[in-house]
Amino acid sequence: MKTNIVSRIIVFALAVAPGPLLATTLSVPPDSPAFTVDIPADWKPKADKADQSVEAGDPGEHVYMVGWIRTKSDTNAEVAADAEAVLKDSMKSVDKKSEEEIVENNGIKFHVLKGSGLDKREGSKVNFFFAMFAAGPGKAGIFYADYDADAPEGITNTIVTIMNSIKLKK
Repeated sequence: MKTNIVSRIIVFALAVAPGPLLATTLSVPPDSPAFTVDIPADWKPKADKADQSVEAGDPGEHVYMVGWIRTKSDTNAEVAADAEAVLKDSMKSVDKKSEEEIVENNGIKFHVLKGSGLDKREGSKVNFFFAMFAAGPGKAGIFYADYDADAPEGITNTIVTIMNSIKLKK
């Protein structure tokens, strides 16, 4: 009887635990890490050594995210071109209204640009953000995510947990 109660408590605790319990820690870029990020294993995170990025998406296909590095020698135009290429690849249209904010976590100041638009493949409303941050001498980290506007509540909590897991490599 006592074992049954303990088992139920453990199952309940695991079910309501915040964030992913089984996460994969990825380095960005994969070969010479500037930062790490923890992504749930069932989101099938993968590192791409060819373009020095990491990407993932949730099993329900509500979220797509990608992270990469730019160096100081890259121009602002190249960073803007990256953002434009990502949006062009994933969005049918982008709403004109956007928001900017500074978020600090793990000693990192993230410059966040948020917006919304229509998904290119599904045609449904999605929200997106770009988070840019200093990722070491001469490096800028960039993390992009888009997610269905009507995604289940747990999805947005998981995105926040993932973003909170970003840590600079020392």
